[in-house]
Amino acid sequence: MGTRQLDQLPKGLIGLLALMCGVSIASGYYAQPLLADIGRAFDVSESFAGTIPMFTQMGIALGALLFLPLGDIVNDRKLILWMASAHVVTLLLVALSPSAHTLVWGSALMGVTTVTPYLLPAYAAKIVAPAERGHVTGLLARGIFAGILLARTASGYVGHYASWNTIYFIASGLMVVMIVLLAWRLPSTEPHSELGYFGLLGSLATVFREQPQLRYAAIRQGLMFGAFNAFWISLVFFLEGPNFRMGSDTAGLFGVVGVVGAFAAPMFGKLADRRGAHFSVRVGSMVAAASWVVLAAVGHHIAGLVIGVLMLDLGVTASHVSNQTIIYQLGQEIRGRVTTIYILGLFVGGALMSGLTAWVWSGFGWYGVCALGFVATSSAVAFSYIGAPLVRGVQDATA
Repeated sequence: MGTRQLDQLPKGLIGLLALMCGVSIASGYYAQPLLADIGRAFDVSESFAGTIPMFTQMGIALGALLFLPLGDIVNDRKLILWMASAHVVTLLLVALSPSAHTLVWGSALMGVTTVTPYLLPAYAAKIVAPAERGHVTGLLARGIFAGILLARTASGYVGHYASWNTIYFIASGLMVVMIVLLAWRLPSTEPHSELGYFGLLGSLATVFREQPQLRYAAIRQGLMFGAFNAFWISLVFFLEGPNFRMGSDTAGLFGVVGVVGAFAAPMFGKLADRRGAHFSVRVGSMVAAASWVVLAAVGHHIAGLVIGVLMLDLGVTASHVSNQTIIYQLGQEIRGRVTTIYILGLFVGGALMSGLTAWVWSGFGWYGVCALGFVATSSAVAFSYIGAPLVRGVQDATA
């Protein structure tokens, strides 16, 4: 049975999907402004607390690998509701963690269930007419970026005025409300692929091997997202240091600044349409690399930090939107697996850089983190030049 497409999604449903993207992705980022508070609560070092985001990112990567391909072979509505319900359970597991080690493993499990914000765009693409697909996908991407950034603001303030785990209890309640609303509003879909689950997983290697554009996009955005995480993980420790002596609430405020990048996503989409997606990937990577120079040079002043975070978030947003433009030209029949590989690369990069950031901060402080971020984003610039020539023989609708 085919899935019925709607000529135009109701605005209320689009808003609900975007809101769910933001609420569900936020849980992967609540911990970042709270790392110092968590360290004090469990009497562990900053470097140990810094591994929490790393394990969360690793969990998200594993969840993407295990569950995103299911969108091709099971009913999307049921999959979304089941994964969102599992996410509520893992949020409560994190909130009730009795020890630092339990918190680390609970965060990893929470990451595994954080796949709803990546299931929803693919679901929306199935039920909306092709003429509306890009517009709707862009709105959901905006919800994801806003959720990532505002999560830090919310957790920073809640952590400052309550305990570190309060935000996770709040998040679990929000998720329950969203599940009820989604169960009421989501249209049902039918799967199209006849592959079995293990056949679907096995085909990921074939898609990865045969699509050079996908490989380079995943590498580029893994580096960019890793640098993005490096800033936010180290920011709370930097702000609590002798230069500022500020708390988690101030670290969270920088998330509001970063939301500018989320709302700039359509602008970079137009740049990709006009000048080509490889060009806008390059521009975004260069802006992000320059942000680390600013952060190292004048990051000891609030104005310097604000300018740096604006540049970093704009660069990462531009790169993400443009890389997605590139990979979504590769064919609708493999789109689910293309998305899986891209998200997997993104979060593997994020996890590795999260772990490196904790170690670099402990040994080399702010300047070490700035050097790490600059190397990662400069490498993304290099891959934007390396990757583009490989696809000259393939029709690129973005060029």
